[in-house]
Amino acid sequence: MGRGVAGDAWEVPSILYGRPAEIRRGDHIGNARFSERLRRLSYRKVTGAPSSAGTYSEEPDRIRIFTRDYRIEETPRNGGPVDIEVRDGRVVSLLTPAGVPLDAIRLEPEEVARLMGPRMEARRMVPLSAIAPVLQQAVIAAEDGRFYSHFGIDLFGVARAAVANFREMRFAQGGSTITQQLAKNFFLSPRKTIGRKLLEAEYALVLELRYPKKEILEMYLNKVYLGQEGPRGIYGVEEAAGFYFSKRAAELTLGEAALMAGILRSPNRYSPLRDPPAAKERRNAVLLRMRHLGMIREEEYLRASRAPVRTRPRRAPAGTAAYFADYVQRVSEDALGGEKLYRTGYRFYTTLDPVQQAAAEEAVAKGLAEIEKSALPAGEPLQAALVAVDPATGGITAMVGGRGYGETQFNRAADSHRQPGSAFKPFVLLAAMEQAARGKGKATLSTMVSGEALTLPTPEGPWSPANYDGMTYGQVTVRRMIEESVNTATVRLAMDTGLAEVVRTARAAGVASPLSPVPSMALGSFEVTPLELAYAYATIASRGTRFEPFPLFSVTTADGEILSAEKPRYTRTVDPRAAYLAGFAMEGVLERGTAKTARALGVYFPASGKTGTTDRNRDAWFVGFTPDVVCAVWVGYDSGADTGLTGARGALPVWARFLRALYPYSGPAAPTPPPEGIVTAGIDPESGLLATAACPQEMREAYIAGTVPTETCPLHPATPVDAVRKGLRGIGEFFRNLFK
Repeated sequence: MGRGVAGDAWEVPSILYGRPAEIRRGDHIGNARFSERLRRLSYRKVTGAPSSAGTYSEEPDRIRIFTRDYRIEETPRNGGPVDIEVRDGRVVSLLTPAGVPLDAIRLEPEEVARLMGPRMEARRMVPLSAIAPVLQQAVIAAEDGRFYSHFGIDLFGVARAAVANFREMRFAQGGSTITQQLAKNFFLSPRKTIGRKLLEAEYALVLELRYPKKEILEMYLNKVYLGQEGPRGIYGVEEAAGFYFSKRAAELTLGEAALMAGILRSPNRYSPLRDPPAAKERRNAVLLRMRHLGMIREEEYLRASRAPVRTRPRRAPAGTAAYFADYVQRVSEDALGGEKLYRTGYRFYTTLDPVQQAAAEEAVAKGLAEIEKSALPAGEPLQAALVAVDPATGGITAMVGGRGYGETQFNRAADSHRQPGSAFKPFVLLAAMEQAARGKGKATLSTMVSGEALTLPTPEGPWSPANYDGMTYGQVTVRRMIEESVNTATVRLAMDTGLAEVVRTARAAGVASPLSPVPSMALGSFEVTPLELAYAYATIASRGTRFEPFPLFSVTTADGEILSAEKPRYTRTVDPRAAYLAGFAMEGVLERGTAKTARALGVYFPASGKTGTTDRNRDAWFVGFTPDVVCAVWVGYDSGADTGLTGARGALPVWARFLRALYPYSGPAAPTPPPEGIVTAGIDPESGLLATAACPQEMREAYIAGTVPTETCPLHPATPVDAVRKGLRGIGEFFRNLFK
């Protein structure tokens, strides 16, 4: 078979790198897993001051390191020697040898996956005689109908593409022949420029002069990219036939051949494993083209186009960050003009944190193994999804799309739309706080809301929301409403705030899936993805800044040419005071509310979050955050069967395992102070009003300045004796704290 063009082009790997680890003043060196990261990056421990890049030394209160140079964006990062002073496990200072203080240092990015290359590129070379003629025809019909009649360049196709491009004022169509695509894949970058198109045409002419048509087609069919199997790219029709259908390329039927030929245009978009309807539509377009070209008869076209899409994927090997690798390739496909991995040797610089990813995979694996013991059986595996986001940058730091990529390649983290249940309630709270921040509402965290039963008219008839386990409530504070997840009170607050306002606020936070201003929306009746919900909570965690999903810094060629570069995209969409109050209220969910078992699960440090459980326990959620990370966890059956698990019993244990792994030595560093315009007051949690000396409990509540209650608690009127006792208690508390 013809391999003269290939040379070493088959063997150049594309690599995914994680984000550069950053060490800042105030960070806990143990929580940052600094020593582990150095080992993973092959830093060498030396005695004395390190003198070359990639070396370090350790003393009881000091780490000396010589960091390496790297580049993931336009500007290179220069490494060098740095002294890190450590006290009680935390970084006190970062100094250059000249004594210049630094705010942070960064280590070079770590490789997290290889997409192809030596023994990683999934490809089986076969001669043209081992490829079903119907597949050859389908590919020609889909990609280059005049393949056997042109000389490498299809002038009709070029003219058609020129008209389309002029009409849309962009590269809408390429007009490339199979020969041009082969030339581009071997020799050229994917950048769509006039110069590259001219070179592509020149190389195509050379190929046509040197090789017969059948040899060109054979090389193309063995070279072409057809999808992803975890960290491995699927290249060539023989490997793809095994991946999608567990067959050889010689054994494919007409429908299977057209389906595979249709995948070529965009392997992620038209993957039958990810989007069967889109794959079927594209398959039928290829079949119609084959019919017009006279390759198949009318009855063959009708029979094949009416058949359902059927695949029989082989069992895939598990791989580190496989779901994330899939996701990155999908989102980079458009940025690279739909050609991202048709050519080998790319470098993908991502936001993934390798240590967090390992912790996420372990949390899902061990968490599922434990909680499925108490789940109701449904004749299918219990599944989970986890997404972690950095609320300071918007970067995705960990992603797990199921219990194992080797078992199922469906990415539940990014693609599964499920009802969030009570995990949506923070956006009702956020909307009420937003109104108060704008001076258009009066709700505070201590405002009383009725939790009594209610019935509302809907187009489907009367609707009566019930509380979990049939619990009944009277008047409750807004804080207690969130902490104990009181459905009836949440619906009332949503109605008082305005359902349209709740929709607006959820949109501002980042919920992009369909929402309608109906009462059940307040209880999470509309579907979202875990990725979407993680980013919406990140808006709260970041004090009102909404980030667009951000998985990828840049893509370069093997020699460093930048093909695509991205920066975090963000907008301030929520008043920082409203976001702070919502996060502050959700701290109580873990301290006193539906997630209070988090303490027993090892989350001893402050965190905010919310449980979510849908009807008949179909979905269990927990979404929570610290100043460093936002993490969303979903647990359930793909079929939507009853799991018997609440958010606290299903998703919270997985979330707690992940968070515990991020803080093995100490909790997060001290949180940033409240935004300007936030004040606190001591209130009675039962009445929601200013506490008196007689109140048996007093808690500090946060308010937007000007909204603090002015009335004192009427449930516990104070006497002069009470005032004296309260004063003595305050003095005693002062001295206890002083001598701790």
